[in-house]
Amino acid sequence: MATTASSRPVAATPAEGRTASFYISAIVRYGLLSLIALIAFMPFVLSFLGTFKTNVELTTFPPKILPDQWGWENWARVWAFSLPSIDGAVMPRWIWNSTWLALVNVVSQLFFCSLAGYAFARMRFPGRDIIYSFIIATMAIPGVITMIPGFVFFARLGWINTFWPLIVPSIVTPFGILMLTQFFKSIPKELEEAAAIDGLSRFGSYLQIALPLSRPALITLAILSFQGSWNNFTAPLLFLQRPEMMTLTVGMNFFRTQFSNDFSAILVGAMFNAIPVLVLFFVLNRYFLESASYSGLAGQ
Repeated sequence: MATTASSRPVAATPAEGRTASFYISAIVRYGLLSLIALIAFMPFVLSFLGTFKTNVELTTFPPKILPDQWGWENWARVWAFSLPSIDGAVMPRWIWNSTWLALVNVVSQLFFCSLAGYAFARMRFPGRDIIYSFIIATMAIPGVITMIPGFVFFARLGWINTFWPLIVPSIVTPFGILMLTQFFKSIPKELEEAAAIDGLSRFGSYLQIALPLSRPALITLAILSFQGSWNNFTAPLLFLQRPEMMTLTVGMNFFRTQFSNDFSAILVGAMFNAIPVLVLFFVLNRYFLESASYSGLAGQ
């Protein structure tokens, strides 16, 4: 006997079978997550709103969230900020110095750390494990210990007031070697063995197989190295003394004097410092998470 269309079983929709407690728990979960995100992001929002306030409003207690009058001129004033010893606005020059140094450090770390990571992950040579362990052990040395010896060393080389002390020590980093080594280990060796049978050299395997497959790890290292160089304060303060060579993080000290602080200008400078890193992270966020998952699998 033929089955009529009306007698056929109807598949249950995903919404069926869910009780009121399911929706209540979902509302509570998303509400808590939204509250945590709001609390975490609120300092940035308050800092951004503070860029439109006057110093009086910023120092008034209790503070107001919104300014009484929106001071759009604060941004133009900071951008056009100048010093007696420098012709023209100095803020664009500080931003350019920070950007140039960050890009140089990103490119150098991606190249040299990937070479070292591939060698430790794939190649066999005498003392490999000892050298790798020694490199990773240097991550436990606090930077403040090498600060004074580093300054003396670069002063003897005549590199004070140059960008070399900010570039040379950052060409390769232990963290970059560690992360890329772990990621290269997660790539199947069979791919490179098949390429070797076809006549591809070791460097060709690194260039044509390892690097394209390690794009998430390379992008993650690029984000972290850019952020580290862009937000670096100690090294530029220690090695750069001429105002036109300073980076943005150090240059904002000119908005502070012995007797007063221009808080609105400092907040505008902080926005110039924070926005590029935030944009870079949000654009490349999925690669960052993908690299973290692959690196975790490599260590298992």
